[in-house]
Amino acid sequence: MYMLTAGRTSDNGSIVMTTIRTNGRGAIVGALAISAAILAVPARGRSQVSGAEPAAAAPVVQAAIPPSQSAGASAGEASPTANKSLEQRVKTLVEKLTPERIKRNLEFKVAAATFPDFCKHWEQNLHDREMNNVAKLNFSLKDGFETATYTGYGKIAGCESHQSKDGYSIGKISYEEFIYYLVGKTKEDARSAVRKTIGDTHTTEIFRWENNKWFY
Repeated sequence: MYMLTAGRTSDNGSIVMTTIRTNGRGAIVGALAISAAILAVPARGRSQVSGAEPAAAAPVVQAAIPPSQSAGASAGEASPTANKSLEQRVKTLVEKLTPERIKRNLEFKVAAATFPDFCKHWEQNLHDREMNNVAKLNFSLKDGFETATYTGYGKIAGCESHQSKDGYSIGKISYEEFIYYLVGKTKEDARSAVRKTIGDTHTTEIFRWENNKWFY
């Protein structure tokens, strides 16, 4: 049996006795409880603790604190960062569950499903634009030769859709844009000549989904 009795001074000056008993493996817990009780009483009351000097009790209490508690305290100091990260995740989730965001998510499903066909349509538009450029060649005489340049387009190299931060549907199409050069003794010769590439630009176009269709 392990027993310590501590005294403290009451408001009327009398000594109130506090007894804490512990045995076996609970000794450490008892020591911690005794330490808390001793620290809580005024200095005059602590001087009357029977059977132990205050200076001698301090090492016992310190030895009873496991090192893991210090590590736990350090980990607890980092909790504000963890809490902030959790709050951010919750905020993002709530934003995605607003009626407006849900509507945009549904729109994106339709927009994403139709964008590949839109890309094919856009590639045909580019081809038609190139043919129109060829039909409207503007020739100029240079060193006795008829010369002309025009803009042509390569195949669609990139076709992707995604949502903006606010949930709007965005489409991107990328392709190569070329500047071709023609030369010949006559305009007819130039038209049938093998074209030379004198310029190459990688182009990306951005499209938006609005009123149930892609706009450009």
